[in-house]
Amino acid sequence: MSLELGFLKYVVKTPFTSAVGYGSMYIFGGTILTFFNTVSEIFTDNFMNAFLEYFIYSALPPTSLSQLIVQPFVGSVVAGISWYIAMSNR
Repeated sequence: MSLELGFLKYVVKTPFTSAVGYGSMYIFGGTILTFFNTVSEIFTDNFMNAFLEYFIYSALPPTSLSQLIVQPFVGSVVAGISWYIAMSNR
């Protein structure tokens, strides 16, 4: 199997094969989104907004359907890229 096909299988199958895969990609994607949203607020010297962004993205349960879709997608893409890099360096 080629690395590109393995990457696609990793990204697509991981969140859809089991609840554990979906949950792990949801948490990982939430961590990635929290990091980027918080860092962007910190660099603009909005520390209160940075705290609120961190709290909203990490501590609260999902409040919209888009969070249930975007977070696992981001998590599986970043994890798939990480897998691709690790396998190509092997």
